[in-house]
Amino acid sequence: MLKVASRLPSSAKLGVKYMKLTIIIFLGLFTLNSFAKECEISGRATLWAYDSCFWEFETDDSIHPGVLKCVEKAEKQIKSVSSCDAKRKFKQKICNLAKTYASEVIDPKTCMSEDKALGSAVRDDGI
Repeated sequence: MLKVASRLPSSAKLGVKYMKLTIIIFLGLFTLNSFAKECEISGRATLWAYDSCFWEFETDDSIHPGVLKCVEKAEKQIKSVSSCDAKRKFKQKICNLAKTYASEVIDPKTCMSEDKALGSAVRDDGI
């Protein structure tokens, strides 16, 4: 291959370099695009963690000892999986608890399919 490339005119060599560069750029953009996929659940994962812990302990007290332990555990979970996967798990937990508590605020049939905040932390974008 090197012998063939060395026999090419300089303009053809330049074309090959540009083609390689174009392919590298394309692959780089494709890779970045696959990492940049948006999550179907809006809001920050930490706030979803707080909301799921608020639901679990039936409180909105962010310094409740149970909530603090719950959020600490959830933070580890966020680090071990993607932010989006963590949000799905926290949202599923809220949906399940809403069903258990027979909440009239959340429809268990559409809970996971709707992109809406299910607690005050996500809704208010903070605690």
